[in-house]
Amino acid sequence: MFNFSEKAAIKIDDLLVFDQQKIQEIINENQDLFNHLTLDYSDSKHTAYGYNQYHHMVKISYHDHLVEKIVLVKDKVDYLRKKVSITYDGSNFFGFQSQSKQRTVQGEISKVIKEINQSSDLVQGASRTDTHVHAYEQVLHFDTYLNIDNNQWVDILNHQLPKDIYVNEVVDVHPLFHSRYDVYKKKYIYKIHLGKRNPFLVNYYHFESDLNVDKMKENIKQLIGHHDFTSFSKSAVDDPYRTIYHADIIKKDDILYIEIEGNGFLRYMVRIIVEYLIKIGKNQTNIPMKDVLKARNRKYTNSMAKANGLYLDQIIY
Repeated sequence: MFNFSEKAAIKIDDLLVFDQQKIQEIINENQDLFNHLTLDYSDSKHTAYGYNQYHHMVKISYHDHLVEKIVLVKDKVDYLRKKVSITYDGSNFFGFQSQSKQRTVQGEISKVIKEINQSSDLVQGASRTDTHVHAYEQVLHFDTYLNIDNNQWVDILNHQLPKDIYVNEVVDVHPLFHSRYDVYKKKYIYKIHLGKRNPFLVNYYHFESDLNVDKMKENIKQLIGHHDFTSFSKSAVDDPYRTIYHADIIKKDDILYIEIEGNGFLRYMVRIIVEYLIKIGKNQTNIPMKDVLKARNRKYTNSMAKANGLYLDQIIY
């Protein structure tokens, strides 16, 4: 019925299984749950949402026609799940994730939505951007029992949120949609200004000069593919492997745009990569990026670029 990837998982209510053989056994033993599925498959998406013949909620994530995750929930829900796209200036935030004594993006949005919903739930976001990191597109979701038109949600939120956050869109989604766990790809952009330091732009660019851009371009291409990114991680993790689909540097006038798109990123990974690219551009190292990857340690990458030049550009589902 399904062709599974090597890292496939299935979750049925509280049951969670990762072993391929056991997953197939569970499906064989519960075939009625997976018959007559009505799902919104699309070539432009990587997770399909819908229901089975009993109207149980189902979502299936897939990559290259192989199933990576099946989630089935038998409980029925009466709330509405909303997907929200926002833009923010991170200059005056201590990151996205809520903190008890600091101003954060998640904290500001949750405060407004809690008051409207009269609930205590935090909104959930796609990416936990760091202090002073900006976002052209961050995606989050929240649940509500209120019958408020989506355009009204946009107007209400933009009226009540601080001016450094802007809500672009609110749409209805399947109750199993998750803004973080269902992400297929994220794209980050880092901006380097090659001109004179401008005090009005220091919150939005990293300033450098005399960079060997061609050498930087040659090296950033070496990141593309599936690699162990231990050399570009702030801390040790159980699974340091990530896939980079696109990596490039584009120069427009005095601005370098460093673009990196991947299925996920380790802590501070983009900023550590950018800092090493700057060292390459300034001829401070002759060790190519591919050899730094192979080292699998922080011997060559003991610093990171400033946060103010980093932008979360796009979330792809």
